[in-house]
Amino acid sequence: MLTRLVIPPVLVALTVTGSTMALATPSVTPSAATSPARLAFVDCPPDAKPTGVRCAELTVPLDWRTPTDGRTTTIALRVVPSPRQRGGFTFNPGGPGSSGIEAGPEIYRKLPREVRNRFDFVMWDPRGVGASGPRLRGCGPQPLPRLPETGPVDWEATWSAYHAAQARATRACFDANPDAAPYLGTWQVVRDLDAMREALGYRDWNYWGMSYGTRIAYSYAKTFPHRLRALIVDGSVWPQESVYRIASQQPTAWFTGMQVYASIMGHAQAHKVNRVLEALDDRVVTLDGVPYTRWTVAAVAYGSLSSQDAYPRIRTLIDGLHHALFDEPIRPQATTRAMRQLEKSAGKDAAGSYANTFIHCADMHDRPAAQDAARLATNAADNYGTALGFATLFSLTCAGLPADYAPAVPRGSAPITLPHSPVVVLSTGDVRTPWIWGRTMANQYAGSRTLSYIGTQHVTYLRTPSTCVNDRVTRYLLTTQLPRQDLACPYTPSAGAGQSARATH
Repeated sequence: MLTRLVIPPVLVALTVTGSTMALATPSVTPSAATSPARLAFVDCPPDAKPTGVRCAELTVPLDWRTPTDGRTTTIALRVVPSPRQRGGFTFNPGGPGSSGIEAGPEIYRKLPREVRNRFDFVMWDPRGVGASGPRLRGCGPQPLPRLPETGPVDWEATWSAYHAAQARATRACFDANPDAAPYLGTWQVVRDLDAMREALGYRDWNYWGMSYGTRIAYSYAKTFPHRLRALIVDGSVWPQESVYRIASQQPTAWFTGMQVYASIMGHAQAHKVNRVLEALDDRVVTLDGVPYTRWTVAAVAYGSLSSQDAYPRIRTLIDGLHHALFDEPIRPQATTRAMRQLEKSAGKDAAGSYANTFIHCADMHDRPAAQDAARLATNAADNYGTALGFATLFSLTCAGLPADYAPAVPRGSAPITLPHSPVVVLSTGDVRTPWIWGRTMANQYAGSRTLSYIGTQHVTYLRTPSTCVNDRVTRYLLTTQLPRQDLACPYTPSAGAGQSARATH
């Protein structure tokens, strides 16, 4: 039986008052910019946060390759002025496709007071995302692969059918947006970011790149190396990534993440996951009216590892399914509740949008064929179990798109020398951006230091209570002082999550 797989968006990859113009002494004043970009402050929406935020629009060239041809688009940004104003602090939450304006208030709330007091806080939506142009219009839903619920999988037939469907859908959306789709991509974004810096009057940026935001950091550092005072690289992509490379490494990342999770939550969890997925190769189990297949369980269990707050719910899900499949006493309501909570949290991710697809494919110009994708999936299934063949889905994300509609991200292995070397934050079991990607990225920056967190958390600074990570990154932001050596930071349970390590049987 075939099922049209419902994939949590997290897995389709690899994100005040209404009148803020009344500030008495704003620390942000547009400069006399030399670029063709222009900044204008505007009224904020009534629900804009945090208190004191100022809203603005930056008009930039639609295409920075032809910046004076008269075509423009608008980048939405918001600024929270600091009392001391020692420069600008900004970030990108990942995706690509995640809104910095939506994520900003929560990030600002978590920032240490010393950081908020020292730097203006700038949140912005990259082009094609959220409130920033150019906007994609007239695109239908993205296709999803049709996979057999049980039994063997003909990966060549499955991925060939999906490749054709993906190619039709993405090409139709691309062709429907000739004034938008070809002008997305990180090459354009880093020039928007530097125009924003200049328009706001900052000499340089203090920048926190999260996940895809580390690709922005890498491209910006390659292009404008002297415009970075401090750089945090957190949950890093691979600096020389390609579509094929990402897809080929995802199954290993999932498997590694599960082993790290099991080292924290009880070694038996790794064994149970394997038993559950092997059993679901032959049957579908229904609990409390909810059907569980190998695909839905793998997608949610592995995908949710990117947040350590989800550990207790992952364990409840795996334990409940193990009980149900192997005739042990069960609590179906608890299992279903855990599954729904994990699906809900996974659904907040921006991956899976057409903006996500076009940005990835603008940055990476290889286009794996269906046969290449099938080989990857077959190898993953043979090595890690049938369900992990699905982890190679990203190999077909660019099907149907031109190979070079936008400039690729910078390449080359020559070390990048910045005024102050960056701090690189890694997680040993990160399922989205594996540890080795971040280690490779750290090697691109002369003099960088790494903080390796023992866990599966994707993006670690301020998202875990690890003082080993948080205190050192904050000190670096304030002083540009790096740790004297690379450090391994122990796992630190989230407060109140009940995540103390204990064996499960």
